[in-house]
Amino acid sequence: MANTKRFAFNVLMNWAAVAVGMVVPFFLTPFVVRHLGSAAYGVWILAVSTVAYLNLLDLGLRSAVIRFVSKADAEGNLEDAQAAIGAALWFRLLISAVVVVISILLALSFPHLFKVPSDLRRASQITVLMCALGIAVTLISGVFGAVLAAIHRFDILSWVTVMQTLARAGGVLLLLRSGRGLVALAYWEFTVVLLTGLVTAAIALKMFPASRVPVRRPRGEILKAIWSYSFTTFVLIIAVQVIINTDNLAVGAFLSVGLVAFYSIGSSLVSYSSQVSSAVSTTFAPLASNLEASGQFDELRKLLIRGTQGTLALMLPISVALLFRGKTFIGLWVGQEYSETSGTVLQILMIAQFFSVASSTAGAIMMAIGKHKPVAKWAVIEALVNLGLSLVLVETVGLYGVAWGTSLSTAVIYMIFWPRYVHKILGVSVGRFLWEGWTKVTLCVVPYGIASILADRFWHAPNMIIFFGQILATLPVYVICLLLVFRNDAHALFQKWRQSRRVQAEATL
Repeated sequence: MANTKRFAFNVLMNWAAVAVGMVVPFFLTPFVVRHLGSAAYGVWILAVSTVAYLNLLDLGLRSAVIRFVSKADAEGNLEDAQAAIGAALWFRLLISAVVVVISILLALSFPHLFKVPSDLRRASQITVLMCALGIAVTLISGVFGAVLAAIHRFDILSWVTVMQTLARAGGVLLLLRSGRGLVALAYWEFTVVLLTGLVTAAIALKMFPASRVPVRRPRGEILKAIWSYSFTTFVLIIAVQVIINTDNLAVGAFLSVGLVAFYSIGSSLVSYSSQVSSAVSTTFAPLASNLEASGQFDELRKLLIRGTQGTLALMLPISVALLFRGKTFIGLWVGQEYSETSGTVLQILMIAQFFSVASSTAGAIMMAIGKHKPVAKWAVIEALVNLGLSLVLVETVGLYGVAWGTSLSTAVIYMIFWPRYVHKILGVSVGRFLWEGWTKVTLCVVPYGIASILADRFWHAPNMIIFFGQILATLPVYVICLLLVFRNDAHALFQKWRQSRRVQAEATL
């Protein structure tokens, strides 16, 4: 029961962090776009997207730390946990030194890689340098963040994330209101990242004393064990980075820096909403690792189905609202000039988001139980198809072609791979996974989708308050359908809750 409460609390805290992470940028983005302008905002997005590739130098060590520390903690073997933490920290310090060198070279070459206006070249170089140095700091502090994740302290990680988001937003508001620009934002970004890293490390050292390890070259067998796991994760991270960041780079390189802002506004809404599913699926990793270590494979299969259903049930109303009302939303959010172009990009990318969300639970479980090699292989295939389609379609279709390259590659690869792979590894039939995991929940959102279309067509929203009021007014359609379809599951969950309350009441007597 305690584990269930801890899991539920972790999910709630993750949701709280995600809510802050979505709401704050939501209100901040129009402010930043207006104060920086399309060109400078496009440079900022390009700088962040380019520097994000340095995260590849993580080499999959975060996942390895979570895997080895959570397993060692479950088995009560703190010596193995210390060995994994020490090895990862030693690796990350070396990698961070390399990142510092790369960041200087990247900053010098950035204006020559993209069509950056001459008056923004100096600012773009400083922006890239500060963002890249922030990656170096994050690589080191990320070891301690992985330790907190491994011991199921997502509540603390969520709290730190919330503080980081608020501090970053507060600084941006003050700086832009005082007339500062890109350079000031870049310095503030690095400051926030540095302080967050120090806080994360301090908390991990206090919460898990085994993480107090000397920084020295680890033993060969430890390096081999970690690398055998993390290499596959490293390949997966490469593919994911290509998939996530290729779009903005393709637009900036083949079209213009100004159009990056239009594309980024649409894709950012997909990113914000996807954080909701990540907040849920992230908590599945250490839980799945513990279930595998204790041989509870029936519970692991149940986690797959219930986790997939829960994640989709949470995400679908957001996705449907963005799909059918995204253009109206963007017009009210950042301005009518972005409504049509950015809204169309958003609608196309929602196809990719559905399949990504539907498979997020399965991906987290496979990572946790060390069955992610085929996942990495197919992610590489997806990245190559995505890159190829984007480069072809950007020349023929333009801005929308980049979005279609992402959605088509994701839809095809995920349909081919995931149903068959969960059957092979976990013994869940393809039919059961597709029906119970994907389709059953998706059908519940169809009436809500119709209500959203009708509301957008016949119920004009003059401002954001009315718009969200319309969303709340139509949302019960989805909730009612969901309760009708899953009435047996809802009843069983309610009875289980009542029984637990009864047991607690009896225990206090």
